Amino acid sequence: MFELIVLPLDASPESERALQIALDLGRRYQSKLLLLSVLDVEDGDDRVALIEQKRSVAQNLAEQVGRQVQQAGLAHEVRVEEGRTAFVICDVADELGAGLIVMGSRGLGLTEGGLQQSTSDRVINLSPCPVLVVP
Repeated sequence: MFELIVLPLDASPESERALQIALDLGRRYQSKLLLLSVLDVEDGDDRVALIEQKRSVAQNLAEQVGRQVQQAGLAHEVRVEEGRTAFVICDVADELGAGLIVMGSRGLGLTEGGLQQSTSDRVINLSPCPVLVVP
């Protein structure tokens, strides 16, 4: 049913919960997991240095999560991409024909200044496949 599950990664507790659900679904459907880190960096003087620093952190996180996926007996791939997070997640899912995106949500869409669309909201609206959002 879900040959490929895209799992966007960050260091949040919600992302960790999403990982556990993705692992469960992956075992149930014998899915491959795509561990996706997106570097969303604003233009500026230190952009190159900031990207390299974020790339290193993202790669370390992906390797750490990859070991957990391997221990669960699932195939996986790691990708670190650069761009606007929601758009990159959806573009990669579309490019690879993903069956599902499993992602955490920090609930940051409602702010003091009013309603803002969160990354998970944007992914839900743009996704080429079903999205499971884990609170």
